Amino acid sequence: MTTVTEPATDTTSGLETGWQAGTPTEDTVLRHGTLAMAAALAATAEACGGRVVREHGWEAADLGRPTGILNSATLLQPRGEAELRATVDRIARFYDLEGRGAALLWCPWPTPDLTERGWALQGHPPLLYRPPGLPVTRRESADLELVEVSSAAELAEWCRVTVASFPFTDVDHPEGLLAPSVLDDGRFRFVLARADGRSVAVGSQVVVRGANVLLLSTVDPEHRGRGAYGALVADRLARHPQLPSVTIVSDDSRPILVSRFGFLPIARWTLWERPRS
Repeated sequence: MTTVTEPATDTTSGLETGWQAGTPTEDTVLRHGTLAMAAALAATAEACGGRVVREHGWEAADLGRPTGILNSATLLQPRGEAELRATVDRIARFYDLEGRGAALLWCPWPTPDLTERGWALQGHPPLLYRPPGLPVTRRESADLELVEVSSAAELAEWCRVTVASFPFTDVDHPEGLLAPSVLDDGRFRFVLARADGRSVAVGSQVVVRGANVLLLSTVDPEHRGRGAYGALVADRLARHPQLPSVTIVSDDSRPILVSRFGFLPIARWTLWERPRS
């Protein structure tokens, strides 16, 4: 695992912008959510022996192989157009240095068109934030069993379900999406949802930056609409009720998180993808 941290620099006049190196994490909900999501991706790479680079204004994580959204960079500070393009080029060089698989770039704000720089727009998923202390209603169906992953074999099963159900079309070894070493990192938790003895859904979470980050969660297409997704959300929220919870989801998943679990839509992010050269 390689982690590179560049010294933080600020070019502002000293007026608080909400995005300076010394700005408190909880200065705004958007800042807290942004830093937590970036930290969750970095923690995943670190726990699996990947590379992480941290510079003031952005952070990038790379597992070195095709892993869907796990090879991701996150912008942590608003940039002018020229500075943004230079930053995006630095991120591209980080991913081109080694490894395989496409890289994603997450930005909490609208960006200029990055197509000419080799990036393809993937959409504008919403960041959701749930304040701590809200009640959690659990409605698991009688035929659904939630199993906390505790072994390499169960993690391989979790990975296979994730890749097949999400779906991640570029993952060449589904059972190896995550390395078993991630189970040694106490910040993480992985859950399998089983029905009739078969794993039909998965969920994951990590506690970073004082937040409960709901990471990957997906349900087998044949089992959707039967309560598995909601059961996994409730299970992960109940694990850390004293913490705010953060996640980025599709518009398909957003309604249940907002209407049933009290998540607040904070901002639509801009998501770009770039193949590794």
